[in-house]
Amino acid sequence: MPSIDVDICLFDLDGTIVSTTVAAESAWTVLCKEHGVDPQELFKHSHGARSSEIFAKFFPNLDNTDNKGVKKLELSMARDFLDSVGLIPGSSELLLSLDKSTDETSGLNFPERKWAIVTSGSPYLAFSWFDTILKHVGKPKVFITGFDVVKGKPDPEGYAKARDELCELWSLNPRQARVVVFEDAPVGIKAGKKIGATTIGITSTYPKEVLFEAGADYVVSDLTHVRVTENTYKGVTLEITGSLAL
Repeated sequence: MPSIDVDICLFDLDGTIVSTTVAAESAWTVLCKEHGVDPQELFKHSHGARSSEIFAKFFPNLDNTDNKGVKKLELSMARDFLDSVGLIPGSSELLLSLDKSTDETSGLNFPERKWAIVTSGSPYLAFSWFDTILKHVGKPKVFITGFDVVKGKPDPEGYAKARDELCELWSLNPRQARVVVFEDAPVGIKAGKKIGATTIGITSTYPKEVLFEAGADYVVSDLTHVRVTENTYKGVTLEITGSLAL
């Protein structure tokens, strides 16, 4: 079984930590039907992209001033389709294990987290998951949303920003830090590769072939296949089980 040594871990949110595909597609479908847009065509572009960019591309005549259209859409995902939302298997367990030292003399949580969230979603939706189904994990200090960047994925701006902020917390050189990115979308995989990270794809939204084609180093069906075997101030060792082959 392969294993990788890293210093920090960067996670996409929707489709990687939280299973929101049904909720997102349901909310977009309602909007598409209202405005005569083919939802299947929209879905070819929406996964992993910022909602503001999808609004501009498919609903150019809708008023999204101050992202009010995005806010309405994403609050609908969290409110009207909450029963279809769940956690990607193994996600919360992995996040919590990254907080805890495996040093026998300590065994305590680190003073800072070694992981961050980098999502294309708005803070309205992204933060809400940490008030509901991820309340037991708690919102991380480094949390990059689509509103924090000028360019969305596949541009690496979001992942570079999160890497730099985590490295500052841990007094690491961001150019030398060993980084792993967890993603469910090709645009996110490409963004992770652009900062030199090892990328692990999750097949919650796209098949393995699409993720490998985007540049994923490993692909797993869910996060039960990624386990922390060592976690100290010197770094984290992750074991990857059930890695899918191309």
